[in-house]
Amino acid sequence: MRRRGLPLLLLLAAAGCAEMTRPPPPPPPAGLVGVAPDPLRAALSATAAAFAEAGAGLAGRPAEAAQAVAQLEYLAATLPEEPRHRFVAERAGQDLLLARQEVRDALGVAEEAQPMAVVRALLAAAAALRAGDGAAAARALPSPMFRPGGEASVRRLGLLGPLPQAGLATAAAAQALARADAMGLADRARLPEVTLGVGTVTTAPAGLGY
Repeated sequence: MRRRGLPLLLLLAAAGCAEMTRPPPPPPPAGLVGVAPDPLRAALSATAAAFAEAGAGLAGRPAEAAQAVAQLEYLAATLPEEPRHRFVAERAGQDLLLARQEVRDALGVAEEAQPMAVVRALLAAAAALRAGDGAAAARALPSPMFRPGGEASVRRLGLLGPLPQAGLATAAAAQALARADAMGLADRARLPEVTLGVGTVTTAPAGLGY
């Protein structure tokens, strides 16, 4: 006799295979968080600190602002694609996208700009500012990706705040990661077990394939 749960079982198996064949998120650009075993975790910790109190600590500090905005861009782009941190993405991914939009509006980043291009540009600007090279920082923020671009965009880095959505979103994501750690859900590339009346189905770890 045909088991009624079989079609659902097949759908779940197909979903698991799709998850396993999804390409990993792009590696972090050089300079995003320094040397860290888990760049995404390090970026999340850094952004939560940088945007505390709606980013008040970034006022008048354009190099630090450029670094923090680059890290936020990276998080918003990669967290939803990172299977090891699915628990965090489900709870904070949308809020991080809203935070990215808030910060883009404040800085003048073009809506259609590709996240990783924005990340690389901001990291270059941050490095130039730390080296005291304002001209190189201006060149790193070209129009139309940044509006108005150049020196004006460098000045805007020191005048971003307040950024309440960025503060709330990064704090919530950090808290979600702490809860995932406490529950033993962090860094897991598995889907939960599902019982369908035909046995237990557990998808395989990401990366094994079918």
